[in-house]
Amino acid sequence: MENTVNANKRKMNAFTKRLTADNIFNYVNNALLIVLSLLMIYPIWYLFLSSVSDPIAFSESVYDNQFILIPQGFTFDYILEHVKNVDIWKAYGNTVLYTILGTAISLFITVTCAYVLSRRGLKIVKVFTIMVALTMWLKPGMIATYVNIDNFGMIGSIFGILIPFAVSGYNVILMKTYFEAIPQDIDECAQIDGASHFRILFNIYVPSSIPGLTTIGLFYAIDRWNGYFWAEQVLRDDDLYPLQVIVKKILAMAGGENSGNPFEGLVSAYALIIIAIIPMLILFPFIQKYFKKGVMVGSVK
Repeated sequence: MENTVNANKRKMNAFTKRLTADNIFNYVNNALLIVLSLLMIYPIWYLFLSSVSDPIAFSESVYDNQFILIPQGFTFDYILEHVKNVDIWKAYGNTVLYTILGTAISLFITVTCAYVLSRRGLKIVKVFTIMVALTMWLKPGMIATYVNIDNFGMIGSIFGILIPFAVSGYNVILMKTYFEAIPQDIDECAQIDGASHFRILFNIYVPSSIPGLTTIGLFYAIDRWNGYFWAEQVLRDDDLYPLQVIVKKILAMAGGENSGNPFEGLVSAYALIIIAIIPMLILFPFIQKYFKKGVMVGSVK
C-alpha cells in the first residue's frame, strides 16, 4: 500500500514538473510571438503614420531620432491628392489588370504542369520534375531575360511582364505534391468512364485542391501586385505602367534639388504605398485559413 502511494506521489510530481515546464514554454513562446508580431506590424504602422504626417514635423522627429508612434502633424492632404489624381487610378487599374491576368495565367500553367508531373507510371516524369526543381536554383541573369523578351517581340507589350514570369518551380512542386495526395482510384474510375485528362483535371483535381490553389494563387498575386522592376524595363508607355512604378518614381524624385523639403516626397510616396497595399491587407485575412494547409501539404512525406 505504501509503495503504491509513493508511486502515485512520484507520478504527480512528474506531472506537476511537466505542467510547469509546459506553462513556461507557452509563456515564453507567446511573448516571442508578440514581439515578432509587433516587429512585423510596426513598418506598416510607420508607413501609415508617415503618410498622414506633416513633412516638416515628420522630418524634425526623424532628425531628433524619435521613436514615432503617432502622426506628426496630422493631415490627409497627400492621400487625398493621390485619390483625386486620374493618373494614379489609371495606374491602379493597370495593376489590378496585370494581377488578375497574371495570376490566372500562372495558375493555369502551374496546374497543368503539376498534373502532368503527378501522373503515375510515366518514366519521363522524373526527368521533368528534376528540370522543374533546378529552375529554383538556376536562373538566367537580367540581361539574358531581357534579350529573350526582346527576341520574342514583347518589349512594350503587357505580355512582356505576364508570360516570361508566369511560372514558379516551387509552386509547381507544391501543386504536384497536392495532386499526388488524391487517391488514384478516383482517377482510374474517371478514365474508365471515358473522361479526358482535361475533364479529370478540372472536375476532380482542381476542386479537391482548393487550399493549395488558394495558397499559390496568393503567392502569384502578391508577386504580380508588388512587381515594378520588369514593368519599368519592359513597358515603354506611361499609360501602361502599374502603380508600383509610379511609387518608385516618386521615391526616386523625393529629396531632389528642386524639393523644398526632402521629406515631402517621402510622405507623398508613403501615402501612395498605403493606397497600394490596402487590397492585399483586405484580401489576406479571408484566405488565411487555406494558407497553412496549403503550405504544409506534403511536409509529413
